[in-house]
Amino acid sequence: MRVRLILKKFMTMLLALVILLSIIEPVMAEEYRAAPGGYVATSPSQGQGPTDPAELEAFLDELMAADMVENHIAGAAVSVVKDGKLFFAKGYGYADLEKGIPSDPEKTLFKIGSVTKLFTWTAVMQLVEQGKLDLEADINTYLDFRIPDTYPQPITLKHLMAHTAGFEDQHVDMVARMDEDLALEGEWLVSHIPARVRPPGEVPAYSNYGAALAGYIVAQVSGENYSQYVQNHILDPLAMEGSTAYRPTPPNLIARESVGYMDENGVIKVFPYITGQVDLYPTGVIRATVTDMARFMIAHLQDGFYGDAHTEVRILEETTARQMHSTLYAPDPRLLGNAYGFFEFSDNGQWVIGHSGEAEPMQSMLFLLPDQDLGVFVVYNSMGGGALTNQHLGFQRAFFDHYYPASAVEPIKPPADFTERADRFVGAYRWTQSSSTTLEKYSSQLFGYAITIENPGDGTLLLVAPWGEMPFVEEELFYFRLVDGPFHISFREDDQGRVAYLFTDFTPQFAFEKVEWYETVSFNIPLLLTSLLMFLSILPVALIREIRNRRKKDDQRSAPRGARVAYRLIVGISILNLLFVAGTIMWGEQIVFGIPLIYKFVMGLGVVAAVLTIGALVYTVLAWKDSYWSLTFRAYYTLVTVAAVAFVWFLNYWNLLGWRF
Repeated sequence: MRVRLILKKFMTMLLALVILLSIIEPVMAEEYRAAPGGYVATSPSQGQGPTDPAELEAFLDELMAADMVENHIAGAAVSVVKDGKLFFAKGYGYADLEKGIPSDPEKTLFKIGSVTKLFTWTAVMQLVEQGKLDLEADINTYLDFRIPDTYPQPITLKHLMAHTAGFEDQHVDMVARMDEDLALEGEWLVSHIPARVRPPGEVPAYSNYGAALAGYIVAQVSGENYSQYVQNHILDPLAMEGSTAYRPTPPNLIARESVGYMDENGVIKVFPYITGQVDLYPTGVIRATVTDMARFMIAHLQDGFYGDAHTEVRILEETTARQMHSTLYAPDPRLLGNAYGFFEFSDNGQWVIGHSGEAEPMQSMLFLLPDQDLGVFVVYNSMGGGALTNQHLGFQRAFFDHYYPASAVEPIKPPADFTERADRFVGAYRWTQSSSTTLEKYSSQLFGYAITIENPGDGTLLLVAPWGEMPFVEEELFYFRLVDGPFHISFREDDQGRVAYLFTDFTPQFAFEKVEWYETVSFNIPLLLTSLLMFLSILPVALIREIRNRRKKDDQRSAPRGARVAYRLIVGISILNLLFVAGTIMWGEQIVFGIPLIYKFVMGLGVVAAVLTIGALVYTVLAWKDSYWSLTFRAYYTLVTVAAVAFVWFLNYWNLLGWRF
């Protein structure tokens, strides 16, 4: 995993959201019905779901062929279960292009990425059944180190399962290029505790660290390490013989693993080897065949029971499984939310729970329709699959529009008095899955994603994103619906009565937080570019002055000493700042492997430049007081100094000033 790829995933997820907002007829037709623990969407369905394996195969053959070509995907596989049995499974493309090995649904092992978390949460619920874990207890009860008591409320396992623990996001040192560079079990979690930036239970913000903590707790309580526990209590009982939670891969399965691929200028190439920290195994270690994943889906659809001609096993009690599938957290009872580890993916009138996964470069998605006793798992072995595994889009969009087509939605008119209240919602919003206290703040907040809400003055709110504009109408207080579609958003105030958060029922794993004007892209990017242009301008100016001074040595010697120092100072500041930016571009993306020594040196350049900027301010005053240079050059010097001061503010605000990691 690299920062560039992480940002690409962030942007892909949110691009998916924006595209979804522009879909009117094909999206969900919703009437809300109460369900245990929350609300799910339902409407009379025009489709009955897949009923004929041959018809399903024809549909998937066409869909997969088109998607794989368009997204440069080497191989994929799909399994579908229905009524407690494997209904369909098929591989597409190649597991190994070089060797010509085709993707096989029963033999090929794929990395399932974050779908592993469903196994982690299942393990947690097993231990809850045994009385060894309490979902309401402070997680520090089960740890041999301590999560800081930043807020009065403790973090519980329920918070971890709903991704509402309040942790900031972080990626530093998450992966390694070689196995010998990995930290020992337990070390990474202790040395990389993320800051608690929100009280637990306040808003969702997807957290890999939270899931890793849950897996560590499973190990602490059970007496087995995470891989052993999942293998012994879930994979083996379900006879998932082509799956493993161990790293390295057991010898008997190595030859069956799919190669991972990426697209490079239209050419499919092998993805470079990377490996995750041992402590992060609960977030994405499992490799499995799609037919093995069918067994896991059946067990959940059958409320914890799996049975066939060879195996009968219960991995969860019926009441526990039903609890796990019910709503645990929703920011608004009218929106979809998070179950006990699953996310609510309800679509086109069907109750759906699921989870997507990324284990670069492989991408996957699992979704279950409990009312239909239907489950689907799809996995792609190439980076391009990321565009197809976002909830409600890609594969899921095609599947539901084909088998459960949506009903039409009646247009809605705005309330007559809303225009007077619209401005309080106006502003920019960033997603909550971001960093606040480390140098990742700039990549996750500034270069992450921002949605803008505008007031067009016609009684609607206009959601503006780079790829489209969507009008929303107030249905109830703080609750809005797309003018011509079923999609909903809602807002929440802070304790001072200001609008603070934007929630959507299509992104239950994270929310959007309203930002101040000085945090917006529209303010920071012009500030950054202007500062860099001023620093760059000093280079030709310095060259011209050097040439001129070589020709007029007497003038150079006659210049006041203060003027010479001031000039050299601003040139040095400009060069240091330009080197800092260049170094960040070159080495900043490597932080997922740890902070490179050379980048630590680069960060020092920013510190030196910031200290020297204080001197530039002093000499700016002296330049005007003692009339250094011409009036024009004094004005230019002042502008460059102002740019240097602005750049110091930029670096400091976005945690790039100093060594904040």
